[in-house]
Amino acid sequence: MDPIETQEKSLIPWISAPGRALEPTALLYIEQWWQRAQGAYPPNTCKAWACDWASFASFCEGRGLCPLQASPETVAAFVTHCREAAKKPATVRRYLSTIALAHRVAKLMNPCDDEAVRLEIKAFTSAVGVRQRQAMALGWAEIKKFLETAGESLPAARERALISVAYDTMARRSELVAFDVDDFRFLTDGTGRALIRRSKTDQVAEGTTAYLSRTTVRYLKLWLDTAEIKEGAVFRRVIGRGTAKDLPVGRGRIAQRLSVDAIAQAFKRVAKWIKMPADEVAQVSGHSIRVGATQDLLSLNIDLASVMQAGRWKTNRMPMRYGEHVLAARGGMARAAEVQGRDGEKK
Repeated sequence: MDPIETQEKSLIPWISAPGRALEPTALLYIEQWWQRAQGAYPPNTCKAWACDWASFASFCEGRGLCPLQASPETVAAFVTHCREAAKKPATVRRYLSTIALAHRVAKLMNPCDDEAVRLEIKAFTSAVGVRQRQAMALGWAEIKKFLETAGESLPAARERALISVAYDTMARRSELVAFDVDDFRFLTDGTGRALIRRSKTDQVAEGTTAYLSRTTVRYLKLWLDTAEIKEGAVFRRVIGRGTAKDLPVGRGRIAQRLSVDAIAQAFKRVAKWIKMPADEVAQVSGHSIRVGATQDLLSLNIDLASVMQAGRWKTNRMPMRYGEHVLAARGGMARAAEVQGRDGEKK
C-alpha cells in the first residue's frame, strides 16, 4: 500500500479517498486541520462527518470516480443517486456540507458551489419537498402517566428521572447523556438547577442553567440513591434480566454512560408502557420530549422568547415548527372564526 495513503487513513479516516492517494500538499493541509480540530468539535460531529463521507466515498468507489478532488458532475450524480434512493433533502444537504468541508480542508475547489450541483439539488427539493416528518410529541400528559404507573424497579427509576430531566431542561439527546452528578444542584426549596455545559447552539461551552421542578428533583434523587451513583455519569445502562414491570429494586447492575442512541429507545419504551398506538410509538424519537415540552409551553401561552430560552434556540424556526398546530389554534383565523361564530358552540 502506498505510504501516503496509509498515513492519510491514520490521520483522518473520514476524509480518505478509496484507491487513490492524496497529493502530499493536500495531505499536509488535512493533517494540520485535524490536529487543530480535535479539541474544537464534539465526538458526535466527527462521527456524523465519517458517516456522511462514507456514503459519498462508497458511491464514488463503486463507479470508479474520485471523491477528492471530486468534479461537479460527480457530486451532481451523487445528488441524483440520493434522490433515487429516497433520501430526504435535509440528509442530502448534510452530505453536501461534509463534501464541501473535505475540499475546503484540503484547499481544493469546492465542487458543491458549481451551478450543476445547485440545479440538481434545486430539482431534488422541488420534486420531493423539504418538509420533514415531526417526531411524535411526548408532553406532560404522557410523562405524568408513566410516572404514575411505571412501578418501583431500577429501570423504572432511571426512566422516571430521565424523562423528568428531559422535560424540565428540554435537553437534546447529547445533552442528556452528558450530564454528570456535579452538573445538578438541589436547592433548599425542593427545586433544582441543571448545568448544560455544551449544546448544539453553544459549541464554545459557555454553559446554560436550566430549572428543575420539585417533581423532577424527587425522581432524580431517587435514581441516584437507588443506583448508588455518587459521581460521574448520571444516566447509565442497567444490566440485568427482567423488564421495567418485573425487575425488583436491587437486581441489575449499573454500567457505563448511556449512548446518544439509547435515548430514543428509552422514550419508545415509555410510549409503549403507556400504551400509545403502535404507529405513534414508531414516530417517537430522541426529540419527542423536546417537541412535547415546546407544545405544552405554547399551549400555556408562554411567550415565544421564553420558549426559545428554555430550549436554547437562537432563532424561532424550530419552536414554531414544533408548535405549529398549537399556534394555528391561536392564530388570527382561529380567533376570527370564534368571533364570527363559524366554529359553533364550544363543547
